[in-house]
Amino acid sequence: MSNAEKTKLEPTAGELIRKMKMVGEGCIKMDDDCVMRSFGGPPERVVLDAVGFSPAQIKAMLDMQPWSQEIEDLYRGVDGRKVVDHEALYNPPDSYRTRMWTAEEFAEKKKEMARRNKELMERMQKEREEGVDVDAKYGCSRKQADYDSIPKRDKSGYEFTNMNSTSALWFRD
Repeated sequence: MSNAEKTKLEPTAGELIRKMKMVGEGCIKMDDDCVMRSFGGPPERVVLDAVGFSPAQIKAMLDMQPWSQEIEDLYRGVDGRKVVDHEALYNPPDSYRTRMWTAEEFAEKKKEMARRNKELMERMQKEREEGVDVDAKYGCSRKQADYDSIPKRDKSGYEFTNMNSTSALWFRD
């Protein structure tokens, strides 16, 4: 089976995210290990679910945000499906966890998000009335970039893959 055929068989990033266990005030986050984790609400932020993303799923997600060389280099060649240890998936380092908020900070952030969402809805309504295709302009699934997620090789054939922001792995096919 070719890589293209395998890619067609795997679920999309959106399908994986929709199947994850989540709670109302929780959040999801993907770090440089390319594992998408859902976290419970504040203040604990325990990992509820974790799914490793394939390079194709990572690329599809990255392509929906503006291009950045730093982001492309960070995720180049990384395959989150290789993270299989339960401890690594569900008890990641603190740097992979979402920020811990106090109850007061969280309440303030909720107010701020509600205000920003209201402003966005009002702006979208105004633009819609002016004839702007707001679905195309603000749609979450619009492609904004074309990331290159294929590992780079040096002249000797060694492949460089960024495993995380502090270490890298060199290997040869």
